[in-house]
Amino acid sequence: MPISPARSRGSSEVVDLVNARIDRLPRWGLARVAFVILGLAYFIDIYDVTIVGYTLTAMTGHFHLSTTEVTVMLTGNAITTALGAFLFGALGDVLGRRRTYIVGMAALGLTALLCALAWNAPSLVTFRVLSGLATGGGLAVCTSYVQEFSPAERRGRYVSITVLASSVGGLGAALLSGWLVPLNADGWRWVYGVGALAFILLVGAHRRILPESARWLALKGRTDEACAIVDAMEERLRRAGETLTVPVVEASEQAPERFPIGALLRPPYLQRLLVAAGFWFGVQWSVRATLTFQPSILSEYGMSLTTVTSITSIGQVLGICGYLLMPMVVDRVERRTLIVTGLLIATASAVVIAVGHGSFPAYLIGAVMLHGFAPLIFVPGYNYAAEIFPTYARTTGASLAGALGQVGGIVQSLVLVSVIAAVGPGTSQLLLGSGYAFGALIVFVLAIPTTGRALSAISADPSAARSTSPADEKPTAVAEPS
Repeated sequence: MPISPARSRGSSEVVDLVNARIDRLPRWGLARVAFVILGLAYFIDIYDVTIVGYTLTAMTGHFHLSTTEVTVMLTGNAITTALGAFLFGALGDVLGRRRTYIVGMAALGLTALLCALAWNAPSLVTFRVLSGLATGGGLAVCTSYVQEFSPAERRGRYVSITVLASSVGGLGAALLSGWLVPLNADGWRWVYGVGALAFILLVGAHRRILPESARWLALKGRTDEACAIVDAMEERLRRAGETLTVPVVEASEQAPERFPIGALLRPPYLQRLLVAAGFWFGVQWSVRATLTFQPSILSEYGMSLTTVTSITSIGQVLGICGYLLMPMVVDRVERRTLIVTGLLIATASAVVIAVGHGSFPAYLIGAVMLHGFAPLIFVPGYNYAAEIFPTYARTTGASLAGALGQVGGIVQSLVLVSVIAAVGPGTSQLLLGSGYAFGALIVFVLAIPTTGRALSAISADPSAARSTSPADEKPTAVAEPS
């Protein structure tokens, strides 16, 4: 039956009980349309990041961009993405997940529209740099939101469903760019204009569909709201014929009085922050390089943009198939194992393209390896980078790790512009893939186990021992008051 906070013995007990009630749910307790809204956020975010690689040549020709202007635009966007990641992450822990999501989507739609309407080189560079602020922290907020409404044993599954939209966003960027950019001199504007669809998501962000995180509300002392949201979730599942088990508290979670950044810079969270940051550094190095410079590198081998987008689309279609399979895998295999496997395959794809001198068969094989197995990197990666932090600092921690990881994207944009011009496509291709190898090493050596464990249990584990498993923990059953 619904549990009133007034009948509990204190706010700490309510926090534990809210966590336990959500963790024991048999499945997702919110309306299913919430997946669509959150998934579209992933779609638009990844779409906005991806299109620059397909439109860069057209924009450069349209506005006669100099090498300096291109470097400022790419590097500036990477820097503001890092700043935006920290900004939105901090807002997520202070203002709440839902309000931060709304602000982020509004900013993303506005900057996309401004890029499409740019009237000269300075305006384009300025708007593209500003767009980084909007794309920086949105995904960390969305990931934390999904995780905090998910039962422990299905947390990875539900995040993977929303992350699926990111692969569709990458495919959409390739297909739309391949179609619209060659049409006329303003074709690239229409590609950017699609990002303004983010405004539509604001309509769907109604409290009945996307309520505030009950876990966050409970930690903030807003226990009436937290319990009411969980009551509604439980009632929805009961009406659907589900049987709810007794809530089990696996670990207690307490919020500090101060802003959580200090806790993230001390053990045990400092190591977790550095591991997540190292992972994202490597991934951002290679992903940003692939999105921005892969078409240019392949053009050095004589491959046209149409061919590049066509082959890339084949790989991304296979990637979508991989994302569809991930819900059946991500909660059965440890996150670390999946991430390392995906990163090693991505590293090998760069080698194949370089050794094959960018030929059609080499890029086809490389694209299939990279995009087809990308779900092994991103589904467990997004999960891991958020679930290792406590609720009071989850979006700050995940976004700060992403912000630090963006340094990889910043550095590669400075390095590869010069390398491509100086040493040619072969070495550039190998450098492009080196970030994946770095990320694999970091995760393999230092990542902790999280699969199947309650969020409160992960955040309460000071030793972060590798040997810990869900079976090793000692949960405490909580009797629901009658």
